[in-house]
Amino acid sequence: MSHYRPTQALKKGQKGFFATDNSENKGARSFVVLGFLATGAASGQIMAHTLFSSHYRDYVRLYKKGFSLPVPKPLEDRFKSTLNLLNIDPRYQKYYNPFMACGFDMISMGTSGKCGIHIGLPVNFTYNTVSDVDKSRIMVNQGSVVWDSEAGQQLLKSLVMPEQGQMYAMAREIKMRDSLKLYLDISYALVGAALAYFGGTSMNKRLHLQNQPRPVRLVGIGLVAAFSGLNYLMCKDFTQNYYEEVIDRELKELDPIFAEGGKQFYTQILERNKALRTLMGKEGESTYTVLGNENFLFRHKHRPLVQRKIFFEEPSEQQINQ
Repeated sequence: MSHYRPTQALKKGQKGFFATDNSENKGARSFVVLGFLATGAASGQIMAHTLFSSHYRDYVRLYKKGFSLPVPKPLEDRFKSTLNLLNIDPRYQKYYNPFMACGFDMISMGTSGKCGIHIGLPVNFTYNTVSDVDKSRIMVNQGSVVWDSEAGQQLLKSLVMPEQGQMYAMAREIKMRDSLKLYLDISYALVGAALAYFGGTSMNKRLHLQNQPRPVRLVGIGLVAAFSGLNYLMCKDFTQNYYEEVIDRELKELDPIFAEGGKQFYTQILERNKALRTLMGKEGESTYTVLGNENFLFRHKHRPLVQRKIFFEEPSEQQINQ
């Protein structure tokens, strides 16, 4: 890098931000490394949802005896119906691809464009009744479930997701992938890295940290890193909550199927979480609340599930105006 001349930038006797008596250039090098790491992380996130989205999909796909499980015909038809309800042009529907995913939660990757959007459907979307549930393959905390218990029966019933609830979940993931959230998250990471760099440089110059003992410099570094990291998490969580609220409102007003489906989906998820809270013991109490919401220490990663359920239970604007 021809513009970087550390021997000219530092006055005689001065030390860089991270420097010690034996390494004057470590500070500048650390900032360069930080920039490369941030850019690399952002590039990796973009690649995972564009060029390598199919590899990401294969990693979380559901397999049986070494072969990926195909999407059952009823689920495939349900997915196509969801695309039609979302008014997605038939010419572009080929870029929206469902697949069977591991676990009991929705997962999605990709973004709008030729790389496509991949929507992972949980295996419980194939259950029509509780008799369809393969109990022998379900474990909680690496142990078998006592299905005869009250919590076991509650979990069993919660795994059967009604058809409209499935369609809402599909639509929610599709709309999220069609949004700008991915690119906003990446921009937050890059801005956070830049903020850490310029914040550290400014603090170094104003407080003359290059002449301070190592513990003082480390405290300064920690404060800048913590401030940048917290700002990144705050922006990321705000964007997630914002899009969840916007998408829920849009789907509720778009079609009664999604309005009813949202209520069904969150009812089942809350029942599942309450059952897991009991079955998982102390870990369940720290993971879920009594009402079934997710417990977060200090972040607000998602809108509360109870709040989202109540939103769909309320009449839509179309119903109010009728």
